[in-house]
Amino acid sequence: DSFLEDVTLSELLNRIVRYYKEISNKKLTVIVEKNETNPRIGRTLEINYGLRNFIGNAVKYSESLVEISVKSNSKITEVKVCDDGPGFPSDIKNVLGEPYIRSGDNKISIKSGLGLGIFIGKTLLERMKASVVFDRCPKNNGAMVIIQWQTNNLISI
Repeated sequence: DSFLEDVTLSELLNRIVRYYKEISNKKLTVIVEKNETNPRIGRTLEINYGLRNFIGNAVKYSESLVEISVKSNSKITEVKVCDDGPGFPSDIKNVLGEPYIRSGDNKISIKSGLGLGIFIGKTLLERMKASVVFDRCPKNNGAMVIIQWQTNNLISI
């Protein structure tokens, strides 16, 4: 599987985005900001699956736009996934990443499952030394997932 070869983080993100562009009519963009190190990452299903999960959720819940930004330097490597959907419901924001949660928000619950995708994606990325934070996208108030590594930790995987 070509998804398992060593690639740079930006290459992996572009591959994932190409996949979702083929199956969706949403506008997906990868924005590379100050990607000084553009770390090569090992053949890890955990990182691949975790990133695919959060990008896939953004595609699912967005109105029309998903932006993925990546930046890195010698200390920190960060991926932000932002969409223009309804954002994370306030009634579950504090428990996001736990399994088996559901929002009472009708806009969300129609499309939502049991919260296992977020739980699994977060768990897999944390196992690969990432921190995962859920927030609102400042641009359009949609959902934002921030995935961050110490660059040395990411390179050593």
